[in-house]
Amino acid sequence: MFHVKYKLKTSDLHGIGVFADEDIAKGTLIYTSSPLLDVNITNEEFETLSENEKQEIKYWGFWIESTQRWHVDFDVSRFINHSFEGTVTQDPTIEDAYLTATKDINAGEELCQNYLEFETIKELKARGIKIPENIK
Repeated sequence: MFHVKYKLKTSDLHGIGVFADEDIAKGTLIYTSSPLLDVNITNEEFETLSENEKQEIKYWGFWIESTQRWHVDFDVSRFINHSFEGTVTQDPTIEDAYLTATKDINAGEELCQNYLEFETIKELKARGIKIPENIK
């Protein structure tokens, strides 16, 4: 669930994005997970799904190694696009989604996250994300 005002708009990064609808100070809590809108399934459960369902989870979600679960958000957080210079970041001390502002964010600025916080470079490439040479 978002804790700040936001709007969905066309993104220069990718398709639709989440944009701040208010000024946000660095360190502000942006988003926390919702037990009703976030799904965590085991690999065994994942394997029982149809190929279309598996593709949906792979596209919208990700594998969490530490919990051995596939995670998918079914709220608008799935529109937080990738940027190597994310404006939000996962608090590493909290296991569930807990995104905070990495900097002061102006109203109208896109809320984006560096997906390397939860995916590998190989997974980013599979999503079609271009990897700069300086990132290994």
